[in-house]
Parts: sequence; structure tokens; C-alpha cells
Amino acid sequence: MHFRLIPAIVLATFLHSCQSFQKTTNDLTTVVNKVPAKLGKKGTLNFFVIGDWGRNGSHHQKEVAEQMNEIGKMIHPNFIISTGDNFYPNGVGSVYDKQWLSSFENIYTGKHLQCKWYAVLGNHDYRGTPQAELDYSKKSLRWTMPDRYYTLTQKIDDSTSVRFIFLDSNPLVIKNHNYYSDMALQDTVQQLKWLDSVLVHAKEKWKIVIAHHPVYSSNPRHGNSARLITLLRPKLEKYGVQLYLSGHDHDLQHQKPAGTVDYVISGAGSQTRRTTEHLTTKFTRDVSGFAAISLTSDSLKLYFIDYTGTPIYSFSKGK
Repeated sequence: MHFRLIPAIVLATFLHSCQSFQKTTNDLTTVVNKVPAKLGKKGTLNFFVIGDWGRNGSHHQKEVAEQMNEIGKMIHPNFIISTGDNFYPNGVGSVYDKQWLSSFENIYTGKHLQCKWYAVLGNHDYRGTPQAELDYSKKSLRWTMPDRYYTLTQKIDDSTSVRFIFLDSNPLVIKNHNYYSDMALQDTVQQLKWLDSVLVHAKEKWKIVIAHHPVYSSNPRHGNSARLITLLRPKLEKYGVQLYLSGHDHDLQHQKPAGTVDYVISGAGSQTRRTTEHLTTKFTRDVSGFAAISLTSDSLKLYFIDYTGTPIYSFSKGK
């Protein structure tokens, strides 16, 4: 039975470790315009998205972490989402693996990065002991991976909430079964049934799905996933999901095929790879960085920020 966080509990946790929803600060536009923002803006939910990062601080991982904290001083993220491949090259072996310190605890040390981190597994995490990343949730105040797939809701204001759905896309990609023994043991049929059940009952105004593998990508190393286009895209469209967040490709991308869903890749938390453009590409850049997202009751704004702290792209969509 998969874990579902109770919003009231989540809110209490954030009051202790991050800014509360009601005290969430400035619209991210002020960051892009380099204008000092007024604190205490109500009705805004801000969060960061980072993926493919755990390299003991190398390949600009430290610099990205520093810029996340700098931006965090202005917008006070309520939480951080990790899109997987959390530890390179072979995941972690246990909750005592040295990479918990060298790639996570000792890297993301900034005051404004001490909020909850909601994470999913990547294929490199399956090279180690995936269960260790779930178990670390029990000893960490911020690392949160209660199951291989899970859902939670967050309040934006008194009348508006957002539904987050975190998937384990690894077993859905069949070729992975040849490389990772634990992956083939996962029940993909059950996960997809669970996804249908969550989406059909989701009444929240905003719905965001997170997984490691992209559905659409212009990176030549992987490209579009025909498998996920078949398995996931129809569900995302049918149930009114607005945003799909992923990693896996080591870059920052915004893909927008026909339909209502925007597909965003934030997989540039450290090392990057060359990227190209497709017909669905709105933006792509092979530079280390992260995404910052600001949600209100009627708008979603996303910004890509590189490891120097420079905003390099933004888009918005209404509701």
C-alpha cells in the first residue's frame, strides 16, 4: 500500500523546516528581473527541481547547490523535488553509504535548502540498493522517499491545492530489465493501475507528475521514449495533468508536443551532455543548473537557472 502524505502533517513539517505556505515569498519574476522582492506574499507555492546530481560535488554540483541557496534567499522554496539519479555512478549501498554525506548532506548545506526533498529513483540508483534511499527517509529530516511511487498534495492558498504524483519510471522502460535485477521484480501493471486510481480521484486544480525518465526529449543520447509515450501520455492528457517533470538527460529542456501537457527535463544537477532540438522543443541547453517553479491558483511559472545564478529561460501557463 503506497504512502500518501496528509497535508496537515506536511504543513506542520514545513513550518519547522521551511517557510510555511502562507508565508511563502515572492513571485519568481522578481528573481529574473533582479528586483528585491517583498517577503510574505500569500497564495504562492515555490519549489526547486533538480536531477542527476550526486557526484561528490564535482561537475558544478557545488556551484548549482550554491545558486539554489542564493535564489532560495529570495523566494524561500517550500520544498525541493529530485528527479532521480541521485547518486553516481552506482547509487548507494545502505543508509550509511558515504555518499549520503559527500554527495548530499555536505553539498546542499545552505539554509534555504534544508526543507523537504521529495525524490524518485533513477536508473543509476538501481545500480546500488534502491531500498536504502527509501530507508534514509526514516533517519533524515529532509530526504523523503516513502515508497518507489507515491503521491501528496500541497496547498497553494485557502481554496487551491496541487497534486504531486511521483512515479518509478525505471521498470516501465523494458530495456532496463536486462541491466538491473531488482527492476524486473517491480510490478508495472500495479503501478499503472495505481496511477489511474490516483488521477481519476484527483480533484486538485493543478496536477504534476514526476518521474526519472522523460517522455519527450531532444537529447541525442536517449530521445523520445516510445514506451512512455504509449504508457503515460494518454493518462496525462485524459486526466488533465499540466506538467510532467523528469531528469535522465543531463540538460535543461522544455518540450511541448500537441496537447495540454508541458514536459520539462531538469537533469543538469552536475555533469551535462550535448543536446539538440526537435520539433517539440521550446528550449534546451546543456548547462548545469536547476528549475524553479512558482504556482498560484491560476498560473504556473517555471524558470531555468544555471550554475552561475543566471536565469536562462522561462515559461508560464494559466489554469
